Amino acid sequence: MTKPDAPAKTPKDFGFDGTPALQSMWDKVCDPDATVTFSAIANIRRTATSDENPELHAEAKILERAMRAKFEQQTGAIENSYYCTNVVGGAAAVRTQGGYELHIVMNSDDAELVALETECMRLVGQATDTLTGKQLKLLVEALYSAVTRVLRAADLGDQSPDRAEAVATARTEVEQAAARVGAAVQRLARFVYFQGALAGMLITVVLIAGVGLAGNAWWTGLINVPALVGASLFGALGALVSIFQRMSKGDLVLDFSTTTRQLRYLGALRPFVGAIFGAIAQFGLVNGLLGTSVGTTFGFFALIGFAAGFSERFATDMVERAGKVIASTQTK
Repeated sequence: MTKPDAPAKTPKDFGFDGTPALQSMWDKVCDPDATVTFSAIANIRRTATSDENPELHAEAKILERAMRAKFEQQTGAIENSYYCTNVVGGAAAVRTQGGYELHIVMNSDDAELVALETECMRLVGQATDTLTGKQLKLLVEALYSAVTRVLRAADLGDQSPDRAEAVATARTEVEQAAARVGAAVQRLARFVYFQGALAGMLITVVLIAGVGLAGNAWWTGLINVPALVGASLFGALGALVSIFQRMSKGDLVLDFSTTTRQLRYLGALRPFVGAIFGAIAQFGLVNGLLGTSVGTTFGFFALIGFAAGFSERFATDMVERAGKVIASTQTK
């Protein structure tokens, strides 16, 4: 059996016995299929508090309570809310089943305030797309605080002597909130990237072991197997240490707009690239392409491989030197 549709309600069901003057707004509440947005709540709040239509205050206050109740039923509990007094505007920090949201409404023609509001909305999207739990809650609260500063500036009006100071305060708080969101998202991106690097290290070690076994079986007269394995293995290890050091210093900046899977894949490639750099450095030294006399110990090649994997610039310089040696040899 299909569940019967919920019957439509009337203003009387919400405690209003008069003749509705705000019928279009009542329709949002009374129709069970209609959705109540925070923008609608901010608009009816303005009607309930402004001096323009005092005869609508009683109806608008009842309607606001009904709208808020339906909004919380449909979207989530409003934990904090702020409303402008002179213009239509407001913000609400909402706890949903999946986390936290920040709803913003602002009616202003000021280009800078509109830009700040847009930045807050972008930051909210960035935070809710990547973060969860307590961390998301703290950032939503920080953004709520910042956007209330923007709304207060919009509420002052263009002619207010305090407007410039209020805008400056709002700009500073939005910048601080942006820095907090960026730092939190970067921490998460670095953690995911490092997870990928650890997985890539394991795969690279298996590949190097396979190359070492194959070298001992078939290529003993062609390559120095211990030197190749040592340089490649420590090249991968150098790449992993390089990632950890850059994370600790905050120098590792990642594109947080990419997916978690892509970040892990990119991290997994880094030890493999380090192993390749280590192998190239080993081949260059063994074949005398770097113009340097070298030892033959495992430790020496391990050190060279680590340096090549740890520093991409070091590895690139070695490749460039090898290329110059090859080019000069061919011209003779």
